[in-house]
Amino acid sequence: MINLSPDLIEQAAQVAPDQTLATSFLAPQARPGMISLILFGHEVARARAVVSEPMLAAIRLQWWREALDEIYGSRPVRAQPIAQGLAATIHHHSLPRVWFDSFIDGFDVEQDPSPFATWDQLLDHADQTCGAFNRLALLIAGAPAISTPLDAVARQTGIMWRVWDLLAQWPRWTARRQLWLPTEAQSDLDVEAVFAGKPSPALALVLEQACQLVLAARRAANQACAQADFDQAFPAIAFAALAGPYARRFTRLGDPFRQVANLPLLERQLRLVWAVARQRV
Repeated sequence: MINLSPDLIEQAAQVAPDQTLATSFLAPQARPGMISLILFGHEVARARAVVSEPMLAAIRLQWWREALDEIYGSRPVRAQPIAQGLAATIHHHSLPRVWFDSFIDGFDVEQDPSPFATWDQLLDHADQTCGAFNRLALLIAGAPAISTPLDAVARQTGIMWRVWDLLAQWPRWTARRQLWLPTEAQSDLDVEAVFAGKPSPALALVLEQACQLVLAARRAANQACAQADFDQAFPAIAFAALAGPYARRFTRLGDPFRQVANLPLLERQLRLVWAVARQRV
């Protein structure tokens, strides 16, 4: 059994409330490992957000690569609570390293002012990051292996969550004079107006395309869910069921430079209960 301090559990609830809420539907023995994965994911995903220079973000990502070297090399693991919890999770659940490396490497793109040339590249990035996270989550939750249907579920729910997350981070990216929108979608945009925080019909149209990617991934995810044998593992990716409602609220807001508030707690709970009961997102 993995032992996590109450402080780490509380930290997860603060930094990733939707993912942490979904862990309440997991078997008790899977929850500590999932909390550890959530905290690791948050630390990597925020590497660029909390520093002023791309080089500093690269240093933070390298720190986690070196922590994984210690964990998988059976060497003493640095005395940092999240790294210690991750080490216990990896060993307890026999997690493969490849998806951790994929997750970290995927966030290197946030150092690029315009990291994606096409929508397909953005979707592959979503799979490389959140899709990899979901594969690890499913293993922690009890999936004996990542079958072809489970791999498809992990990819599509990863697309749902990462694209929604990028939409939510729109103000942060543009404040750094970066655009995650693919260059193929930028031709009709006044980029300087975007960086100045000015909404426009052209920008709204392109962001609506991104929202439609979330909804298309939801349909593809549920087609894969119908073929997957989850047993008790589904709740590990149930949080993705909230991405669709968030994306729809984002488009209704009419101003991407405003922060989109979380759904009310009761609504999130009910949506997660319904998702877990149906094993659909």
